[in-house]
Order: sequence, then structure tokens, then C-alpha cells
Amino acid sequence: MEIIDSHTHWGPSVSLGITVTTRELLKQAEESGVDRIVIFPFPSQALAYERINDELLAEAGRIPQFIPYYYIPDDLRPIPRNRGFFGGKWHWTRGIQDCSSQYDVLDDPLLPEFLEKSADIGLPLIVEEELEFTVALAKRSGKLNIIIPHLGMLGGNPLDFLAAFKKHEHVFFDTALAQPQTIRRFVQEVGAQRVLFGSDIPFGSMKNELHKVLSLSLSDREREAILGGNLRRLTGLAPCPVHE
Repeated sequence: MEIIDSHTHWGPSVSLGITVTTRELLKQAEESGVDRIVIFPFPSQALAYERINDELLAEAGRIPQFIPYYYIPDDLRPIPRNRGFFGGKWHWTRGIQDCSSQYDVLDDPLLPEFLEKSADIGLPLIVEEELEFTVALAKRSGKLNIIIPHLGMLGGNPLDFLAAFKKHEHVFFDTALAQPQTIRRFVQEVGAQRVLFGSDIPFGSMKNELHKVLSLSLSDREREAILGGNLRRLTGLAPCPVHE
């Protein structure tokens, strides 16, 4: 079974003054048995230095284990086509910090076109925002697949996110930093096919976050979906040759 971490940061953070290196990510992957790693920039770095998207993509071209996600810039440019990105990250901080929103874009005239193009591109978008914002965005997003990180924990109460999106088949959740009992609740109510394993390095570790999922009473099919199958399905990523 291939294991994919769907949520890690790569590179420097202007706000935190730290850098997550390729070496650190590969070290944690080896220690925990993770096969491939989704990487995206820190919000503060992406908004301060837009070329980080290109640097991240270049690093993913060098490291076969890396799966690059594009950070959505201020001017709402969607994920570039045919560049090698497998998804996108939305986390509006205006460079102020890496953990809370400072920008409400719902009235931006560019938003409808952005959502239409993003849905047409067909790649998932991680949306890390407060509940009210996420609900409003999801209603406008059409067929765009949205992934809510931390089961919504950083945007409010996870159970409120669960209630709001339980019947929305195009809304998914990652497990990063969530408690095992909360992960279990989501799997029971929305199904394993809408839950993805993530670690949120450097705020979590692969080993600890993976243990939370492995400690749950899951069928082999559920475990495979959460640990890699759902991510491959959403991104169109081919299975790792070793696990075919």
C-alpha cells in the first residue's frame, strides 16, 4: 500500500523565520514509511515572493517523492495548466502570519472567473479559511473539489465543518493535527473516500500524524483510501511503480 502525505510545507517562512528543507521531509518520510509527499509554500513566503511556486516546482522535478501544489496568488490566478502542479493551496494571510486569515475575497470581481477556471482545470484546491467563508466559497465553486485541512480545526469547530459539508460530495478533509476520535467521526459520517492523511509539517510530524490514522479500526479498503487512494483519485496521480 502506497502512503502519501497530502499536507506539508516546503521552503522558508517569512513570518516564522524557519525553513522546511527537502532533507527534513525525506528524513521524516523514511522514518515513517511515507512514499510520496505533497508540498506547497508557506503562505507568508508565497505572498512575499511569488517565484517560490516556480522554485517548489523545480524541486519537485528533482525529487521523485514530491507532489507539487501551487499557492494561489493575490490576483487569483488559477493553477497553471500543464506545468506539473497537482493541486492548489488557498490560505489568505496577506503575508502577516501563517495561521489565520486576513482577507475576505468573496466580493472580489475576479472570484467567479477564478472558480470557473479552477473547476475546468480539474485539480483539487486546499482551502484553509473560517467556516463562514468556506461555506460561501463552496456554494459558488461548482464542481471544484475542495479539501479542508485539519478537518476544519483551524477555521473553527471541526464538527461544525462536518455538519456544514456532510452532504457536499465535492468537499474533502485532511487529517493533519486532528484528534483520532475526530478523524474517526469524520470517517463514520462522510466516509473514508472523503478523508486524506496529512501531517502539516513543520506543525506536525509524519510519524505522529500517520500513527493517528493507523490506530483507527479501519478496513483495508478504508485505510488505502485515506492514506493515498483518495489523493491519487483527486489529482490524477499515477500509482507509484513500486506499489502497482
